[in-house]
Amino acid sequence: MAAMTDPRDTFLSEIVLLTDPALAPILAQALLIAHPQASPRAFMRAQPILTVTPVVGAVGLAARCDKPLSGARLLICGSETIVSPEILDAFPGPSYNIHPGPPEYPGRYPSVFALYDGAAEFGTTVHEVTARVDAGPIVAVDRFPIPATADRAALEKLSFASVLRLIADLCPRLVAPAPMPRADAAWSGRPRRQAEFDALCRLPDDIGEAEFARRYRAVGEGPDHALEFTRFGHRFRLDNRRCGPVTVGGCPRPAS
Repeated sequence: MAAMTDPRDTFLSEIVLLTDPALAPILAQALLIAHPQASPRAFMRAQPILTVTPVVGAVGLAARCDKPLSGARLLICGSETIVSPEILDAFPGPSYNIHPGPPEYPGRYPSVFALYDGAAEFGTTVHEVTARVDAGPIVAVDRFPIPATADRAALEKLSFASVLRLIADLCPRLVAPAPMPRADAAWSGRPRRQAEFDALCRLPDDIGEAEFARRYRAVGEGPDHALEFTRFGHRFRLDNRRCGPVTVGGCPRPAS
């Protein structure tokens, strides 16, 4: 009679999830549902099929890394934290980042710059984490067309759906100890920085209607990102109080 394989030898026991606290429950649920051993009976066991440990920021990640990491993998999604090489080396296998943009848009605010450029499609990139941000080998890309009427809020909603699709597709390989196979894809865009986004938000004195509409579609509205201009030594920021939803922190919220 053949010996039974211990699931711990087949799958990792923990995903350390570096993410925004608001996203953690949804991403953890997506990982558990997509796990190869997921079933109603498995979810009823006292011992879970996978432990998902959400951590926030460099401090939370460092605290988790003070404990043994055998059987753990680091997954980053929706976090601005730059992980140090020492932390990456502490994990037994490659760490992965889910970048909310295609390889043509590495860096900050990929949805904003894709809309401003008038890109026809958008997507999500999963790649190995390296010391250089958004530069590691790519393991998967999910692409979808950008609707002609999509603004930032609409595109980021489609982008999150793309993230969940990739988690569902990649989870069996993500929870396996071996590195995920690399895809035939490469980064091709220039990494965008915070300063470039800030410059996009500042309206020039001679802006025309077409350029305003282009920036308004790309930037959206919100307390942390809004079009602005300076007059008479004072800065004015857009606050339409419009009837539709506005973008706040990358998520659509009801208008005031």
